[in-house]
Amino acid sequence: MNIEFRSLRPEEIETWLDHVTSVFTGGRQYFSNHWHNDPWRDAEGIRVALDKGTIVSTVRVFIRKMFLHGEPITVGGIGEVSTRPEYRRRGIATQLLKNAIQFMEDRDIAVSSLHGSQRIYSIEGWEKVPRYYAKQPIPAKKQSEWEIRPVNFDDEAEVKQIAAHYDRYARKFNGTFVRDDIAYWTAWVRTESPHAWVAERDGNIEGYVSVIRREDELSVKEFIASEEVFDQDNGKQLFEGLLSYVIAQMDVESLEVIYPAPIADGFNAPVIEEHGSTMYRIIQPAVLSEKTASAMFNSVPNLLHHQPAPLAQGIRSHHIFWYTDGY
Repeated sequence: MNIEFRSLRPEEIETWLDHVTSVFTGGRQYFSNHWHNDPWRDAEGIRVALDKGTIVSTVRVFIRKMFLHGEPITVGGIGEVSTRPEYRRRGIATQLLKNAIQFMEDRDIAVSSLHGSQRIYSIEGWEKVPRYYAKQPIPAKKQSEWEIRPVNFDDEAEVKQIAAHYDRYARKFNGTFVRDDIAYWTAWVRTESPHAWVAERDGNIEGYVSVIRREDELSVKEFIASEEVFDQDNGKQLFEGLLSYVIAQMDVESLEVIYPAPIADGFNAPVIEEHGSTMYRIIQPAVLSEKTASAMFNSVPNLLHHQPAPLAQGIRSHHIFWYTDGY
């Protein structure tokens, strides 16, 4: 077997889409959206293995920035790891991961993240950081002190207002992605979060939530509270007001709401569960040297779960990944 390892060429995008569609069950449109709606897309970040000119395995590095201790750092998200069944267990995916690590080192990317728990990732240096979710029933309520309506992604001024709130709110946590390109909002977020709502008062947007319903459960894909609202009660009243109104639009009396525990005072919920994880690998230790100097940050999980004292704000864990940004 003489496998060629290299980056994808721009003219091979459609061929690559054929490959990932054949390996996964998500459908071609899903992967096409992830390519065409990504303002930071880079074909060199798609690492491919070819056998006699045919793509047999790929790994994609999503170029992003994420917030860590209130500041953005560069991150390479590992996704769309796909190997044709007949080529598995030959070390091809492992070699592609090594190739992706080299790509990130060459780009001076500080940290890599991925969603999964397979042994292949831990062997290559990624560490598991658990995510905690709160679960509690929220009753439907049609009246609210806010005007609540679907987001209008066609209104540039509205999107910019949401983006400004997002930037301030997301900095309170670790692992949230930076969204400093409006095109990401109007293409990626719009597509990945079709059920997004804003809470408005006196003409000003004060909050935002994106949800997805599964039978009797409602999962929060992301949430934003304005700084003024957060200062009042960490956004708890806004959170419950938004969700109760959205639930009322579904013509049910209540739904069990599942959401990242660090938001909206979530650790006071009746149920807190570890659900899934994100894995991280430090690519450029020097970039994080100041953040890891404290004994509190002597491991990757501690680095992600905690904020320095001035940013802590009484929240027990600060690690969040919004499903909207999933890759």
